[in-house]
Amino acid sequence: MNILRGILKWLLRLTLALLIGIALYVAYAHWAWRDIPVAKLEQKYGGDTLRTAVVDGLAIRYQLQGSGPALVLIHSHYMDMGLWDDWLPLLTPHFTVLRYDLAGHGLTGPDATGVYTVARDVALLDGLLQQLQITDVALVGSSLGGNIAFTFAAQQAERVRALVLVNSGGLKRANSRSRGEIPAWADQLMPLVPPVALNRFLRWMAADNAPLADALTPRFVDGWRREGNRVAELSRLRQFETGEPDALLAAITAPTLILWGEHNPQLPVALAEQFERKLTAARAVQRKTYPGAGHLLPVERPAETAADTLAFLQREDL
Repeated sequence: MNILRGILKWLLRLTLALLIGIALYVAYAHWAWRDIPVAKLEQKYGGDTLRTAVVDGLAIRYQLQGSGPALVLIHSHYMDMGLWDDWLPLLTPHFTVLRYDLAGHGLTGPDATGVYTVARDVALLDGLLQQLQITDVALVGSSLGGNIAFTFAAQQAERVRALVLVNSGGLKRANSRSRGEIPAWADQLMPLVPPVALNRFLRWMAADNAPLADALTPRFVDGWRREGNRVAELSRLRQFETGEPDALLAAITAPTLILWGEHNPQLPVALAEQFERKLTAARAVQRKTYPGAGHLLPVERPAETAADTLAFLQREDL
């Protein structure tokens, strides 16, 4: 009996110690990884070219740089407009480059409507272009940005002179996520995710040993912590649906370039060929894949992918 009582006391103490440890971790996480005010992040990442346009109530942060025909760069899910930093030196001498942070990402932050569908993203892009009086564009979209780009190109074909899809989302896969799969407890867990886990997630998106800029990880973590972004992220995940894009892709007439990392852990390279087959009305379709590269092509292969994009956009038949 004394042995049993000893074991129970030991288990009770262990449980109490675990509960205290968890409580201390939760308290520390809420303090150490609390939301960062957007004004502080604007000072850190905005620079002299940062601008704000209020579109349907959302203050979209954007940058407009360079000269020439308009070129819009739409970043991936979880990222921000900094994804394209290394592309700018090659593109801005030839194009007026517009890049911006999507709702719930980077400096733009949460959408008061609470709507984070691709349809909403397309409407916000349209509103931003209207405010900037841009009527004719070439669109480049990475991952989620690809969904937005090809949807816009299908719905407003007369305004899109060229389309570039970089590891684009939008095609259903066997493991495609559906609405409602994010459990309620995720709301409590999200503020507790440590920077080391975010760093590992970022590295997972790139291929093994792919070079990533040292500045990328802190910016990625800071964007995650921008006030309101973590709540917005869960809302986007809960609302996201891959959909049935065949009709949209078949309606695209703009010449299209498809770029893909052959070691993409998130969207397999086989999807690149599927996109090519479904773009039946595009005036031209070109596809290129990159050995040893993953999901973050603009930072894994910046010089090569920017050069390939520039060469495509300068084709005489565009």
